[in-house]
Formats: sequence, C-alpha cells, structure tokens
Amino acid sequence: MNRSILAVTVASLLSYAPYSQAQQAADETMVVTANRFEQPKSSVIASADVITKQQIEQLQLKTLTEALKWLPGVQVTNNGGQGQSSDVYIRGNSSSHIIVLLNGVRIGSSTLGSANFSAIPLTGVEKIELVRGARAAIYGADAIGGVINIVTDVDNSGENSAQANVGFGGDGYKQANAGGYTRIGDSGWFKVGVNAEGADGFDATDETYSPSQPDEDGFERYDLSLEIGSKFNNNWQGRLSGFYHDSSSEYESYESNGKLSPDEQEAKLYNIAAQLEFEQNQLHSSFTIAKNRDQSVQVNGEFPGSTIVTDRLVSNWLAAYSFDDNFKVLGGFEYLKDSVADSDIYDAALGKYQKYDGEERKNLATYLSLVAQLNELSLEASLRHDDNDVYGDYTTWQFGAAYNVTQSFRLISSAGTAFKTPTYNDLYWPDYGNPDLKPEESFGYEAGFEAYSDYVDVRVVGYRSEIDNLISYQGKGVDLESSNATIKGVEISASFDTGPFSHFVSVDLLDSDNPVDVASWGQPAQIESKKLNRRAEEVYKWLVSYAYNDFQADLAYMYQGERFDDTKNLTKLDSYSLVDISLSYDVTKQLKMQAKVSNLFDEDYETVATYNTQERAYYLNAHYKF
Repeated sequence: MNRSILAVTVASLLSYAPYSQAQQAADETMVVTANRFEQPKSSVIASADVITKQQIEQLQLKTLTEALKWLPGVQVTNNGGQGQSSDVYIRGNSSSHIIVLLNGVRIGSSTLGSANFSAIPLTGVEKIELVRGARAAIYGADAIGGVINIVTDVDNSGENSAQANVGFGGDGYKQANAGGYTRIGDSGWFKVGVNAEGADGFDATDETYSPSQPDEDGFERYDLSLEIGSKFNNNWQGRLSGFYHDSSSEYESYESNGKLSPDEQEAKLYNIAAQLEFEQNQLHSSFTIAKNRDQSVQVNGEFPGSTIVTDRLVSNWLAAYSFDDNFKVLGGFEYLKDSVADSDIYDAALGKYQKYDGEERKNLATYLSLVAQLNELSLEASLRHDDNDVYGDYTTWQFGAAYNVTQSFRLISSAGTAFKTPTYNDLYWPDYGNPDLKPEESFGYEAGFEAYSDYVDVRVVGYRSEIDNLISYQGKGVDLESSNATIKGVEISASFDTGPFSHFVSVDLLDSDNPVDVASWGQPAQIESKKLNRRAEEVYKWLVSYAYNDFQADLAYMYQGERFDDTKNLTKLDSYSLVDISLSYDVTKQLKMQAKVSNLFDEDYETVATYNTQERAYYLNAHYKF
C-alpha cells in the first residue's frame, strides 16, 4: 500500500517545550486550535502545546515528526530515514486518529486517512499547535487522538524582510531555503518561500529483512509557497495563498524472484486557499475555501506502479461573538468533498489496474461552541452534527471544566466523543481492504491538575479512551478487522530552572487493551487481549537549554520503553535512549552559525521492525537575515 505524500511547503517553526503559565502570561502566548478562536494558552482547558519558530531554530529540527516527538503524549515511528514514511501516535492513537490543519484548514489523504508527516518540511511556519484528546465536536471525523495545526509565518512588523538558510550534514544531507516578505501599499502584503532539500540516505532495512538489499535510500524535494493579502478597511481583510510540493524518495521492495527492485515514490502536491475575514466590535467572522490535490506515483522494478490521487475541497464559515470578556459563543458550517476518481491501483494478483469503489464522499457539518469564565470556574462546551453521504449522521459533543483553587493551583477535566470513517484503503485496497468495515466510535475523558510556583511548574493529567470498531491490520484472511480497544495513561510534565539552565521534563505512562484474533490461518477464532503495536508503555523526555550572550546550547534526551511491532504481539522492539546536542552562535545580528550532533552515543535501535534508523550524524547550518 502506498503512502501518498501530503507535503505542505509551509512548516518550519516549531518548539519543544511548553511554556509555564507564568511565562505564557508574560509572553502572551495565544492559541487558536483548541476552540477555533484565539485565546490565551493559560485559559485553555484541553492539553495543549505550542511549538514556536524560535524553539525550532534552537533545536535545529528538520521535520515535523522530529519536532512533535519531544512533546508530552507523542510517539513517532519511521520506516527508515528522512523522506521515508512516518507515523505519529498521540496518547496511543494512530496517525489516522489525528487531524492535521494548515492555518485551520484540514489537509490529508482520504486514501490513507492521515497526513504524511515525513513529507512536511519545516520551512515558513510561525508555530505548530498541538491539542491532545478528542476534538471531533469541533473539527469532525478522525479527531479521536488530537489535532495538529500548522500556522504559517506572520510578520506583524510591517517592514520588508528576507532570510536565507544553507545547511549540510550526515548521509549526504543538504538543504537550502529562502523567504521574503514585502508590503504592498499601505495595507497589503506579499510573502514567498522556496525550499530545496535532499540526502543520499542510508539503507532503510537491516540484514534481517530477507533478502538483504544493502543500498542507500535517499530523497529529494522542492517546495514553493506564496501568499498575497490585504486589509481592505478597519473591518475586512482577505488573503490568497498557495503552495506546491514535488518530491521523490527511494524505498525497499523485492520482486517475486527475490531480486532487488529499484523502487521509488514520486509525489506532487498543490494547495490553493482563499480566506475572507470580518471583525467589528465583539463579532469576528471568516469564510475559507481551499482546494488540495495529493498525488503519489509508485515506480516499481517488476510490477507497474500505482497512482494514488486525492482531490479535496474544503469550505468553512464561522462566526464568533464575545458578549464580554467572560462569555463567547461560536458557530459555523463546514463542507468537505473528497474524490479519488483519478487513482489507478495496480493489483498484482490480477495483473491489471483497477479503481476504488465509491470514488467520491461528501460531508456537511454544523457546529456550536460556548466558552465561559465564571469567577474561578472555566467552562467549555461544543456540539457538532455531521451528515456524511456514505455513513449517515453523527453527532459528537465535548465538555470541559477547570477550577482555580488558588492562583497557583488549577483542577482540570474534560470529556468528549469522536468518530472516524474507514479510509478508501481500509475498504478497497487489493488483498487488504474490507468493504464491510464500520466507522470507529470513541468516548474519552481526562482529569488532572496544574501547579505553579517560583521554582517549578507541573501538569499532571490522567486519561482514558474507549474505541469501538477499531480498525487494525491483523494479518490473516480479511486483513482489516474491527475490535473494541481501551487506551489509558498518565502524562506528567514539569519546567524549572537550575542556575543558568532551563529544564523541561515529561513522563508518559500508557496502557492499552486490544482484542486480537491470534488463531492461525484457517483456524477458528481465538481472541486474546494484546497491546496496541508500536506504542511504548513508558516514555521519558528531558530537554535542557543554556544561553550566554550570543551563545546557545541545547540537549535533548529521550527514553522509549519496549513495545511490540505487530498486533499479535509476537515481535518485540527493544527499549532505547537518544541524546541530541545543538549549538548556536550569533556571529552578527544578521548571521547565525549552528552545529548539531544527533544520536550522540550512536544508539542502534528500531521504531519499526527490520527498518534501520540513523546512526550518529553531524550537521552544520548558516542562517542569514537581510
């Protein structure tokens, strides 16, 4: 099954550690993802983190997955190095349970059911917002595990600016990108960004993958992003944006005779979006329409390749009204149309191409949210109704409450429902899909506390999610089957200073229960409780930063415990520890020089069985602002 590359040429400003509440108040950190409108992060009830441009630059992060993996509740797997497919797990929920937004507009592939995280570069993005927990009542289907919002660069200075970046490193890695911002008249603006990136790579599979294929699996990609906008008057503002992505990556596969197959995946993506905003007094309203095409072509050595194309049209209108500083109501409509009509799937068993059944889906939704502050009590409530032309009507809800016991101690809790419709691949992929699958349905809740002091800020949250009709690959008969799974866990995070060093630590404890048919092929069903695959029960993270004058040093450490690679829990992946070190020096106000060592102690580990990960690697980078 192919991974269509959903690349967003806008993504390169992320951070690793959430600010404490005191820091947020000082820095006025704002988020828009939790409830679809801008609010201080300190007022958000849901578990939310903001990854900033400054922090991305400090840690010299190169991919979206590399940035996300340092956040609480997040685990990442890679099928090899950069350019290869990756998966993100939030609180034990897979990539297909996560919605990815670009400036609040949903992106992704309806064949995969998720965005291709490995193809999203970190170039031209202002911040990444992550909200954990069910948010289907706000964003619709698939938001079981959480929502990631990629927010592009916003220059509020009103001054023309430009920047360029050049870097190289291990395994033949090289990158060059540039961007600029200019004013148009008194109220308009224009932005452009370009990115070129590639690597010779390393052998994606290890010697246990038989027969062995000891070659280098590299990648290259090119990205272009544009935006033009204008503030028409004191009330109206509009913008038109677009991006284009072109990439190719090598991966490993074998012919029927066991010989090497020189396989390559080529991807092209474009997105065009238009947005019109109105704001007057307490009323804010916006209308957005976006068209996205995600195309992936697999080039095989022995068999003809498949072409997977997703065309997605999204339109959304919302209006938010603030009655006062303590009460806000928001409502809107959303229309989504997915088409896979231009896809051609090669069925090796039949020796011919075929189409997906049901080549088009439409979904119309209405939603309503309320946010209230009643003295020390904060409340959030959301309700959404989705009318899907294939699976019918679904109504989801979400409710959250927080209580400030003191100025330095807050109790938090929330609960909500969500659902996910089967993807085209789940239903129809040759020798794999199951057309009888039903939508997944979930109920989840969380509770915890936040405590703040002059010495340390702490957040502790326990959560539980129950998923009915969970779709999973079980490797026999009809490959995709459904089960009822339970995921529960605890997230602990703390930030504190010791002298000139700033620390952020997190602990993730996860437990899952997934009924699996473990019987051999052709035998009667034998159901046993197993752990969800590729998700560790224990993950520990520590990030420490030191700054002195123009010098900055960062160390990042992560321990990931044992986990199973397969749904039947037959193949165990060993635990591992990783250490990265990043150094930065401001030579002048315009020029910054950087160096990084990833996997400092050359740890030999796997996140997916039989797939190699990068050994110790060195990187150098120069960043210049005009």
